[in-house]
Amino acid sequence: MQKERQGSLSPEVLLGYPDSDTELDEKEMDRREIQRIWSSSVPFSDLLEDDAQLVKVMFGMGKISSTTLKKFGVRFFKPTKSLVLPWFSGRDSSLRGLKLLSAECKGEDQVIYKDVTFPKPGLYHNLFGLQLIGRKDTEVVLTGREVDTLAVSQATGLPSVALPRGVSCLPPVLLPFLEQFKRVTLWLGGDLRSWEASKIFARKLGLKRCSLIRPGETQPCPSDALAKGMNLNKILKASIPAAHKSIISFRQLREDVFGELANKEQVAGVKWSRFPELNKILKGHRKGELTVLTGPTGSGKTTFISESALDLCMQGVNTLWGSFEINNVRLAKIMLTQFSQQRLEESLDQYEEWADQFEELPLYFMTFHGQQNIKTVIDTMQHAVYLYDISHVVIDNLQFMMGQENLSVDKFAVQDHIISTFRKFATGSSCHVTLIIHPRKEEDDKELQTASIFGTAKASQEADNVLILQEKKLVSSQGRRSLQVAKNRFDGDVGIFPLEFNKTSLTFSTPKSKTKLRKVKGDTAEKPVKTLSSAGRTPSEEGAKKKK
Repeated sequence: MQKERQGSLSPEVLLGYPDSDTELDEKEMDRREIQRIWSSSVPFSDLLEDDAQLVKVMFGMGKISSTTLKKFGVRFFKPTKSLVLPWFSGRDSSLRGLKLLSAECKGEDQVIYKDVTFPKPGLYHNLFGLQLIGRKDTEVVLTGREVDTLAVSQATGLPSVALPRGVSCLPPVLLPFLEQFKRVTLWLGGDLRSWEASKIFARKLGLKRCSLIRPGETQPCPSDALAKGMNLNKILKASIPAAHKSIISFRQLREDVFGELANKEQVAGVKWSRFPELNKILKGHRKGELTVLTGPTGSGKTTFISESALDLCMQGVNTLWGSFEINNVRLAKIMLTQFSQQRLEESLDQYEEWADQFEELPLYFMTFHGQQNIKTVIDTMQHAVYLYDISHVVIDNLQFMMGQENLSVDKFAVQDHIISTFRKFATGSSCHVTLIIHPRKEEDDKELQTASIFGTAKASQEADNVLILQEKKLVSSQGRRSLQVAKNRFDGDVGIFPLEFNKTSLTFSTPKSKTKLRKVKGDTAEKPVKTLSSAGRTPSEEGAKKKK
């Protein structure tokens, strides 16, 4: 910086490791594929007018002019009927990568968009529209989709760029490209997830220079606003500063409160696709919460959480695993088996295909194993949140982290300190932390309760959710494992439902028979749920009648 007499680092100055021969070969293959697709794609000006309009409507660009598409270099790839969104270098405007966006109809009125990037998202970092940014520009609008950037540019004439991975991640390697701007307006979308991402990304970019567009009916995403004939300049002027004071009144909170009331389903969090019964009780997986899971030794706590976290990760939840009990190779093997839902030992010819798909997931592992110091673990988690925008951390398990602490201190006091540290991290980083804690020794014939969690009551008090993996027949005669939700701070619903373990795929799923979910009020551990048979009798009464 001193040598070039610059006030900030150039985006071209990136610290990294030299590429291996394999990586160089992959880059060369990607480069050829990019050039092949680019040379085979067609500019919109070369399409028939009716065809061009049909493609625009298909991708939600009905109001985007052909001039704007040409300006950003957007093309159409006929073989796969995909939109070609190029990434150009900001320095020499050379083609560095591209995204293929395809549309699929699901049902009568639902369209699903899928994208493929060259190179892979983890290997290349750029911003759509970067080549149009001038060196003297001091203001930029940051969007989560390329279509939104086209809309902002066309309607306002302001510099605008789109993040390559949408609202899921803002890699630090992109920050130098945004260093020159004194004002950054984040307009990432029209839903609650976009609003949460805006607040997190503003921390990385610097709160003082960032302004946010709050989603709502009068402030949808840019492409929808353009389609509805709204004034985009007016919406941008209504942006609010990202920085806030330490003390505020309800006046500053009223819009956030209204947003939560109006978006009930989105506030509930990400839904599990493999555990619908869990959705009925917990309603979803939310950022900023602490979940505690306990269960008997060998009941399958790691296996269950592995599948639960994988389920969310497949839906775009950036996940960090801290496995202190089993090594990462074994954990990855379990998760890959759950991902493919088959024994890959018996189908080694399919391994590469499944591994390629698994590699695309936003899944990361800490390299710790065995006993670790809490400060080291928290530092690693904070680094991961900054670098990869992690929103779910799994710690397996708490007892293994206590070995390096001061042995002269009461172990229960140490455990309480660790739990409160995780609680503070979850709230401060807007990140969900799932903590596995072994129970204290109980008699085999007794059901576990919230009080069975090892240590003091601190764990259950600090936790937003308490899950207990019971290894008994609690609800019905089917299955020997059940999952009990003993605490749910979000809306108070608690309950229990059976789980069935599939040894081939290492997955838990609810039994296929019509088992009714039982919701209970209060702590179900203290008041076990009675299940009635079709005649209205309890299982014990039913058995007595049969004996008679």
